[in-house]
Parts: sequence; C-alpha cells; structure tokens
Amino acid sequence: MSIFMVKSILSILLIFLSIIALFTMFEILGRPEGKYNIEELKKIHRINGKLYFLLYIIISYLCINFIVDTKSELNPRSTFHTVFAFSILMLFLLKISYLKIYRQFYSQVKILGLLIVIFTFLSFATSGGYFLLKQIGLNKTSITSPLENREDIKLSKNITLKCDAKSIKKGRLIFETKCIFCHDYSTEKILVGPGLKGILKNEFLPTSRKKATPETIAGQLIQPYKDMPSFSYLKKEEIEDIIAFLNTV
Repeated sequence: MSIFMVKSILSILLIFLSIIALFTMFEILGRPEGKYNIEELKKIHRINGKLYFLLYIIISYLCINFIVDTKSELNPRSTFHTVFAFSILMLFLLKISYLKIYRQFYSQVKILGLLIVIFTFLSFATSGGYFLLKQIGLNKTSITSPLENREDIKLSKNITLKCDAKSIKKGRLIFETKCIFCHDYSTEKILVGPGLKGILKNEFLPTSRKKATPETIAGQLIQPYKDMPSFSYLKKEEIEDIIAFLNTV
C-alpha cells in the first residue's frame, strides 16, 4: 500500500474524530439542559482529542518524512494543505491554552473547536480527498505543460541518451538519493510508484502510457503526471544521468 493511500486512510479517521469532537462540544456547550451525561461527554471529548492529536502527529510525520526523503517541491495544492495543517496545530494549541491557562477566554473555546473541524476538512480535501478522487477516476487532470517552460531544457530533442560509465554511475547515485523511496528499479513491483525495470525497453511508460523515450522521462521528472512530485530543480545534466542509469535497468 502506497504512502499516499495510508495517509488518506488516516486522514479519513481524522475526519471521523473531528466529527465526534464537534458533536460532543455542541452537546456540552450548546444545550441548556443536556440530553446526555455531561461528565461522560467531557471524558469522551478529552480522549477523542488525544487520539486526534496523536493521529495528526503521525500524518504530519509521514508528510514531512516524504518531503525530506524525496526533496520534492510543494505545488500550490500541497502548499494550501500545509497551511491548513499548520493552522490546525496552532488552533489546537490555542484551545488547550484557553482550557488550561487563560481561563478568561473559555467562552472562545467553541469557536476554536469549530475552526479546527473546518480546517481539518479543508486539509483532507487538499490531500487525502484529492488523492482518493483520483484513485476512483473522478479526477482526470494531469500536467501536460511543454518542456519549453524549463530554462535549461528549451526543447525535448535536446535530451541526450548517455551511455558512458561515469554518467550511469552518477545517475544511479541521484536515483538512489531521490527516487528509490518510491520506485524499485530492479523489478516492476509497485512501491509508492511503479517499478522501473526495463522502462526504456518497453513501448510505453507504466502510468502515463506515453511513449517510453528519454524525452518523455525527462518530461515526467520536470512536470510529472499524476501524484509524482516534481524534480524541476534538477539540472539537465543530472536528468540525463538519471536516464542513462534507467537505460541500464
């Protein structure tokens, strides 16, 4: 199971916990005469809050670890997701401080709780929700901008398929630094992304189904199809080295 699917499933659990938190908060603070036992609701709310925070930390770790490992750059959607997730943390800590320290602001707790739920939904929508929609085929968008947008790669025909040992060695090093977390080059087995064994010997790329050529692989690295992060910061020489290595697997 890919890290994206794991994160999406955990995000659904986070949504479920936020709904429980919202319900118990409304019952505790919103009814003049409680329908349920208030003390029991408070206990459930506290336990639910701890589980929510623990799950939030796990999901955040998975996200941060993936970004650090792959050295990927945030796209606009990922940036919004990060802002929403960080806002949840700030609101959560603020709520705790109102409950434990600044009791004079206790009346604002319900507003903070509502904001946490709203940002949880927004965070899910820009990450797990987006991924799940793509998996069931409701989102067919892909990035197809031309390579000409890249300053150091003016035309795709400028990609050179290198065969020298030095380039292959450098390409393998770059691959094992940036790509191996998601792709296995020795098999076609799926990790996060598809295995790349024989990628340039096949007719089509495994996911985009574009022609398997050095130019399309360069395009995939610079402006990826679907879930793969962009490696547009790589130099043309580094991209050609990666392709040189992939040509040997």
